[in-house]
Amino acid sequence: MRNIKPVSALLTLITVSLLFSGIAFGNSDYYSSVQKICNAYQITVDYDRMNLMDLEDGDKEFTLSVKSTRGQFDRVMLVSFYAAGKAMNYHKEPIRKVTVVISVEYKGTQNIVAHATKENIMKFVNGELTSTEFVRRVKFD
Repeated sequence: MRNIKPVSALLTLITVSLLFSGIAFGNSDYYSSVQKICNAYQITVDYDRMNLMDLEDGDKEFTLSVKSTRGQFDRVMLVSFYAAGKAMNYHKEPIRKVTVVISVEYKGTQNIVAHATKENIMKFVNGELTSTEFVRRVKFD
C-alpha cells in the first residue's frame, strides 16, 4: 500500500512528460524544415532561436531570430520568410503571422523586426510576388 503513491506520482509525471514532448516534437519537424532551407542558403539558424506560439483562435505565430552582416540583412530576411513559408506548406501548419528578428552588428547590435502575414508569405513562396513587392508588404517595427 505504501508503494502506490510513489508509483501513481511517477505515472502522472510520465504522462505529463509525454503530453508535452508530443507538442515539442511537432514543432521540431517544422523547425527542422526551416533550418534546412536556411542552411541551403548559408544562413545559420538554431532551434533555440525559433518559437511557434499557439494563439487563442487555434492559429499559430512563428518567430525566428537570425544574425546578419550589415550588407546582407535584406537577403537574410527574405530567406527567413521563404523558409518559414515553405515549411508552412510542407507541414500544413496553421500559422497566421511570421516575425523575423534580424540582429545586425553595426556599432553594437541593432535588431530589425519584420512581420508578414501568411497570405503575403504564401504569395511570395509561390512566385506571385517578387521580392521587391513582398518587402513593400512587410511591416517593420
